[in-house]
Amino acid sequence: MIKKILSIVLVFSMLNLNFLAATPLERGTMFIVRLLSTVKSNSKETISAIVDNDVKGKNGEILIKRGTPVQTSIKQEKARGCGRGGFVELKYISTTSVDGQTILLNGSSSETGKNKKGLAIGLGVGLNFTFLPIIGLAFLSIKGESATIEAGTISNVFVMNDYNIEN
Repeated sequence: MIKKILSIVLVFSMLNLNFLAATPLERGTMFIVRLLSTVKSNSKETISAIVDNDVKGKNGEILIKRGTPVQTSIKQEKARGCGRGGFVELKYISTTSVDGQTILLNGSSSETGKNKKGLAIGLGVGLNFTFLPIIGLAFLSIKGESATIEAGTISNVFVMNDYNIEN
């Protein structure tokens, strides 16, 4: 009987010590992500981003190492007729802690291409009422500029949940 009680106490004490050894990574912790490749609204390229600086706990322990890859998702809209510019939005989804946990992130970067609506509509409607009606309609097909997020862009991202990181 005493052996059972002693073994139960020993097991619970090990669990508690293991829990106390973990360092918390709190929800809302902010750090910087750097984009390594240029993202354009009119191309389908592979996107790479990394954690730009070590993310440390309250006692200075490294929880996420600098250079850790960051998973992203991208939303793109090409430039369209009537002078509408392109659009690109890059969302930062997750990264990995030093103990291999997936850390969910909240952060994004976005850009909109230069709009040329005034030029397209002005020329299209203006020439349509003058001597060149067919050519006037062709000017309505003028596209805006594509949107670009340059390589090297840095963004602030936030940790979405609380985590306990084993060092």
